[in-house]
Amino acid sequence: MAIKRPDQMDFSDKTFTLVLSGSPGIGKTTLALSAPDPLLIDLDHGISRVRAEHRKTASESDTYEELLEDLQSEEYKAAKTIVLDTGGSLIQLMQPWAKKQDPKAARDGRAMFGVIKREFDRLTHQIRSDKKNCIIIFHTTEVQKGDVITQRLSCEGSAKDIVWTPADLGGHMYVVGKKRCVGFTPTEEYFAKSCYGIGGIHEIPELPAGAKNDYLPRLFDQAKSNITTEMESYREQRAAYDAAMAEGAAVLASVETVDDLTAAAAQMGKMPHALTSKAELGKMLNDKAASMGAKWSKE
Repeated sequence: MAIKRPDQMDFSDKTFTLVLSGSPGIGKTTLALSAPDPLLIDLDHGISRVRAEHRKTASESDTYEELLEDLQSEEYKAAKTIVLDTGGSLIQLMQPWAKKQDPKAARDGRAMFGVIKREFDRLTHQIRSDKKNCIIIFHTTEVQKGDVITQRLSCEGSAKDIVWTPADLGGHMYVVGKKRCVGFTPTEEYFAKSCYGIGGIHEIPELPAGAKNDYLPRLFDQAKSNITTEMESYREQRAAYDAAMAEGAAVLASVETVDDLTAAAAQMGKMPHALTSKAELGKMLNDKAASMGAKWSKE
């Protein structure tokens, strides 16, 4: 059965979808390759720019058909993370393929990007369904909005918009002084996405020769830890909520007269409440009063 109660849910093996954006050359690919057991879909053919000690297995497909074949490989099956580098290049690679899928797409650009949008969504859904982390890298371009220069994902069509919906996290990389940072909270200057207690600005550690490239595993572990902590806190609140609702139901069951209503209201006000128990019991008490034809008075 697919239905689960909150206490039955287990997020210990959760995977993450991350949108990673920033200007070219800032180190997005190296950061993405710090993820657990990555397979790099190197659509920019930029693996040579990654320091040798940080390179991982990569697919350098020249056509979208080749890319789809690589997603059936043993390397794909063994990977825990798929890195799409970059989302913009993926859209370009999809265009000749899209024109073959629909005769209208070969003649109409809007129809072509409609096919691409659906396929982009299907592809990322496949990666998530295969229980793999999915990291989508985007270059950014500057867009003037009034007095503010905003960084937007560099990508043709509407894929740059739909990519945010399934993303758990969105980080924008930039440089402050000599330090590289990644922001997970959206600002006027860039869009980002915060979730699972991962937000704000994080400094990305430098990687001298021989240093371990492990930033994203630590970030994902922190997100999982935050989920667990929140669940434990909820379990405690849920137990208190259940106790309050049981006590409140017993009080309501004893109400027979208008005087009992007043006493019940006073008793419920003194009870320990949790989550929405106070509001729910208050409504139940009001409904009880209405069924008895009674009206509350400030006196």
